Amino acid sequence: PYTTLFRSIDASQLSEWFILAARWLFVVISTYFIVYLLAVNKYVFAVLFPVFTFICTIISYFRYTVKVELTQMVIDLALVNDLRTDIDMVSWKLIVIVLIALALSVFVVIFRFRRVSFEHAWLHFLLAIAGIAAVNSTWQTRLALSRRIPYSVFYSVLGYIDNRNEISNRHLAFGGTPECHADSLTVVFVLGESLRASNIQINGYERPTTPLLAKEKNVVSLPNVFSEYPYTHTSVPYILTRADHAHQQRAYTERSFVSILKKAGYYTAWIANQESVATFAYFMNETDTLDYVNSGKSLYVMSQWLDEDIIPSYERLLQSNRNRKCFIIHTIGSHWFYDSHYPEKFARWQPTARSKVISENTLTEMRNSYDNTILYSDWFWHELIERLRGENAVLIYLSDHAECMGEDGYMTHGTDHPALHRPACFVWFSEKYAQNYPKKVAALRKNRMKRYNSSFLFHSVISAADVKTKYINHQENIFY
Repeated sequence: PYTTLFRSIDASQLSEWFILAARWLFVVISTYFIVYLLAVNKYVFAVLFPVFTFICTIISYFRYTVKVELTQMVIDLALVNDLRTDIDMVSWKLIVIVLIALALSVFVVIFRFRRVSFEHAWLHFLLAIAGIAAVNSTWQTRLALSRRIPYSVFYSVLGYIDNRNEISNRHLAFGGTPECHADSLTVVFVLGESLRASNIQINGYERPTTPLLAKEKNVVSLPNVFSEYPYTHTSVPYILTRADHAHQQRAYTERSFVSILKKAGYYTAWIANQESVATFAYFMNETDTLDYVNSGKSLYVMSQWLDEDIIPSYERLLQSNRNRKCFIIHTIGSHWFYDSHYPEKFARWQPTARSKVISENTLTEMRNSYDNTILYSDWFWHELIERLRGENAVLIYLSDHAECMGEDGYMTHGTDHPALHRPACFVWFSEKYAQNYPKKVAALRKNRMKRYNSSFLFHSVISAADVKTKYINHQENIFY
């Protein structure tokens, strides 16, 4: 099963093959320790090895045929769907492959009974446990194994349980009753991924990465936002809540702006094109509707993973008969591997980074691929805006963090660096919104060059929604 995870990885140079072969060997050895542990006792092996084979075969089948991995999100969807929906995923090919795999597992069990014996079984048990512990001893190896069969089963179930526990935790509710006098208003918050403020055309970048945004007269860019955190799992809860530099713990003890908007009469929804993470799973479930659109993709699946998959859910939610609506759209944006996140027709800058091994790409290739993701995002943002143009609506975009693009030799966002703290941010508003809220628009234009911490988002979304509450800090409100 581990071999299927490497089928989509190409390697054009000899050094890449060595790196990928080393990774493959690491997964093989890690899997060996699990089989070794099961095989110590022949009766345990007879029961668990067929089960182990059954599970791995099913996961490998879906990974190979539809490029869907087992994640906590997939587990959640499987439990939420009715039995008929889950049964629809079963095909005759899957049944045949599973039966063949189970037959082979029975032969292996028979072989274990007849040909294999362990002296000092307790010693072999300890060696197997030590091996499993060793391959999972660092966060880097745990991260590598967490999306690879068979360890993905354990880590996905663990992640699902962590998410459920986080969702069941009680975050402090906001007191009072917020006021909103808007008859009809749509607020869209686009939560971006890994987008640098310096690489978008509307901020003066030399490449035309945002030609459609550049044509919009009602777009205001805020190029001087500072992201408190350089990683998604810490940045997102900070952005969504009343947390700030002096009160960072609020990200894990208080509710998000969603709670306030719901009390003010807003229908809320979260459209997710990324996996849920325990640090912000609670806030995803604060919304009235939660839509997953990434179909079990993860960062270890190198096939296309596009934000346009969000649009059908977005259109459906826009058509709801609610007068006040707020949508959070979590995009995959410009996350590495860049070429997975835009269609071929948006590959304007060439050559691109075709290798998944970052060090095997040139800086020019990395930059070209990265800028292509922005060109595609520009099209995606335009599609969101087009569906709001005739409404009383406002769209706020903020990337969770930025990306290193060669500064001091650093690439992507694996290690903290000052470049990671300069995310892209912009606001679009409709003509109706400008007519209804001229003071907010004027303040936004006036504040566009100010330096804001990413904690501004909580206060600014509430203000953009025309909601009055004592929890707004107007010093962090871009509309004030």
